[in-house]
Amino acid sequence: MDPELLQWMKPPLWWLMIWVVAISLVMSGLYMTLGPWMRHDGAQRRVARALKRAGLTALNDVVLPGPRGALCQVDHVVRLPTGFVVLEAVMRGGRLVGGARGRTWRQDLGLERYHFRNPLKRLDESMEAVRRALPGKGEDGAGAPVLTGQVVVPRNARFPRGRPDGVSPLGEFLEELRGAARAETPEDSHVTEAWDALRTASLAEPGGLNGYLRRTLRQLMADERGRGGLMALVVGCFLTLVMLSQS
Repeated sequence: MDPELLQWMKPPLWWLMIWVVAISLVMSGLYMTLGPWMRHDGAQRRVARALKRAGLTALNDVVLPGPRGALCQVDHVVRLPTGFVVLEAVMRGGRLVGGARGRTWRQDLGLERYHFRNPLKRLDESMEAVRRALPGKGEDGAGAPVLTGQVVVPRNARFPRGRPDGVSPLGEFLEELRGAARAETPEDSHVTEAWDALRTASLAEPGGLNGYLRRTLRQLMADERGRGGLMALVVGCFLTLVMLSQS
């Protein structure tokens, strides 16, 4: 091929390659950030509506500081007179296979199989994040609100190898929570203090555009795929702006 023709083709080829990379990064970033968020958000909205219908006070989809500077996304925290219940929502029907020790669980839908992270381990992390956000008490734990947790699944979820401890159908467990909330038990004064601290730590009331953006950024950074997608989106947008400025 003529060397002069090759020399003429080099700049357009480089520009085309950079455009392809930039557009690919933007599309990948949008898919990695919005895709999981929309799927997970649908399940959380379903549980949040069920909690509201049951007349339970709860914080939904909150992000709290975790160990070593990491962020932890917590699905739901329900307030009871004596303390709090952390809920990890797994809105997956069909056959579910998993236990307390494995890294992942499996969902069987006919011939299709899907693996997802062990929700019991996620529940442990969520409870630890909530515990860290509560006001400190004495060394003996006196006055600290009771903190428990449960993984909730839909009614049509089946466990052929037996349902693990700490896992309950959503409807049944909400009935238990409703009964505990309506029990004639005087509310511990420490519960109100701890609830206010939890709302503050989780940005439950963002307060203006800056607070809303901060909370949204927290939610993205708490998810591994969300962090990767946000990075790809930033780099892709930067390359796009550079290319537009040079055109």
